[in-house]
Amino acid sequence: MTPEAAPAFEGFVAGGAATTLPAQFFVDLLPAIEDTEELRATLYALYAIARKRGPLRAVRASELAAEAPLARAFAHRGGAEAVRAALDAAVARGTFVACPLADGDALYFMNNDAGRRALMRVRAGALEAPALAARLPAPAARPPRPAEVYEQEIGVLSPAVADAIAEAVGRWPEQWLVEAIRLAALRNARSWNYVRAVLERWEAEGRDTDATTGTAATRTQAGRDHGPYEKVIRRS
Repeated sequence: MTPEAAPAFEGFVAGGAATTLPAQFFVDLLPAIEDTEELRATLYALYAIARKRGPLRAVRASELAAEAPLARAFAHRGGAEAVRAALDAAVARGTFVACPLADGDALYFMNNDAGRRALMRVRAGALEAPALAARLPAPAARPPRPAEVYEQEIGVLSPAVADAIAEAVGRWPEQWLVEAIRLAALRNARSWNYVRAVLERWEAEGRDTDATTGTAATRTQAGRDHGPYEKVIRRS
C-alpha cells in the first residue's frame, strides 16, 4: 500500500499573520542548504524567534521540538533528537548561535548583532534563560547576578566587561562583586576598573559591613599603595 497523500494546501488566508525573513536568507542560505531537515528546522526556528517579544529573542530546542507543526514534520525522522541535530547543523552553517544550558537543553539565537549580544548577556548572567514551560511552580527569587547589577548600576555590558566579570566570579564571592558594583555607583565612579580596585582592596585588607549604611567597607592598613583609586576607595 502506498501512503495516503496529504491533502492539497487550500491557499493562504487573507489578512493572516506574516513572518518577515531577512533577504540574505534567500540569497545566501537557501541555495546552500541541501538537507531538508535542516531547512525545516531553520525556517521554523526563524518563525518562532520572530514571535518572541522582550529582550530575549531566542528559543529552546525542546520548545521547538514540542511545537505541533515541527513535531509532525519530524515525527518519522527521529523526533526531538532530529530537531536538535538539524538546529546544530544550522549553527554550524552560521544561521544561528547557540548557548548550551545546564539542564541539557540549548538556547538558539539568530546570528545577527542582536542575537550575538543577547547570547553574550545570557552567558554573563545579565539575562536569564527561559524556564521550561512545564516547570511549575515558578522558581523562587534568587540573588541578583553581578552582570545584572552592572547593567542596572553602571551601564552597557561590553564583551570585555562580560569577560572580566566572568573571571572575577571565579576569584571573588558573587556577593562581593554585587556590593562593589553598587558601591561604585553610589560613589559615582561607574567603571569596571573602580569595581576591580575595590575588590582587590577587600581581598588584601579584608572587608566588613558598615552597620549604619549597609555598604561594604575595608579595614585599612597604613602604608599600602592601591594605585590611582586609593583616594576614592579609602574609607572615610
